Amino acid sequence: MTNSLHSSSANAGLAKDTTAALPRKPKKAPLRERSPILAHLRSMFMTGLLTAIPIFITLTILYFFYRQVTWFTQPTANWIVDNFLAQMLQNVISGENLKIIITPVLAVLISLFIVYVLGLLGTFFIGRQILAQIEHFIGNLPLIKGIYGTTKQVMAVFRQGGGGAGFQRVVLVQFPREGTWTVAFVTNTIHDSQAIGGANGNLGAPSGKLVCCFIPMTPNPTSGFFQMFPEDQVRNTDWTVDLGIKIVLSGGLLAPPELNGGPQPALKSSAQA
Repeated sequence: MTNSLHSSSANAGLAKDTTAALPRKPKKAPLRERSPILAHLRSMFMTGLLTAIPIFITLTILYFFYRQVTWFTQPTANWIVDNFLAQMLQNVISGENLKIIITPVLAVLISLFIVYVLGLLGTFFIGRQILAQIEHFIGNLPLIKGIYGTTKQVMAVFRQGGGGAGFQRVVLVQFPREGTWTVAFVTNTIHDSQAIGGANGNLGAPSGKLVCCFIPMTPNPTSGFFQMFPEDQVRNTDWTVDLGIKIVLSGGLLAPPELNGGPQPALKSSAQA
């Protein structure tokens, strides 16, 4: 009995040694590594995709602006093509092809001409008086006056010196929750009359200032959120406004490798304006 147990143990140990001594089959490499053709196709597809995405986004934005600019001049362009150009060029090109080719270009030109005329009127005294009367009429309309007035003020800010003139600096704020830092653009700073030492004691920002921040969305920075933060809860950066916009558009791909806190600039508050 004892001999049989020793024999069984010896056989088991011999089997383990034999199994361990057997060479393991090498793992197969992924299919794309084994096939040069698949690796080439994958590389070219990714390169083409990365090239096509910016082109697609650019064309989409251009088409959006084209639709917004020409929606009110399109009927006028169609009328000009049907009643004038189609008769003049009927022996050269058909009316349908003429409408497809000429109408979009003509609608854009009409829109640009209207913008030019408005700019020309704004430079002369009589033109300014006409525009002032139109603005006065719009200002008396109950619903439209609020939309027009706000839009005009925003455009006046951007007209001061470029697309980023309305943004004073780039900061980081904890949004949408504490511990999550989000890129934001400072648009203004206001005095908080309810701060400590103010009228209501402990309410408001301890520093007495609230920083107005626009938090853009990625990849469309034209929409976002407006938040007001106490001044001590805003983290400054040394990023320029242009760099901040690029970081938002790229989803952080163009962010610098190091984040340095910028100096605290002296902002002009709306209470002093």
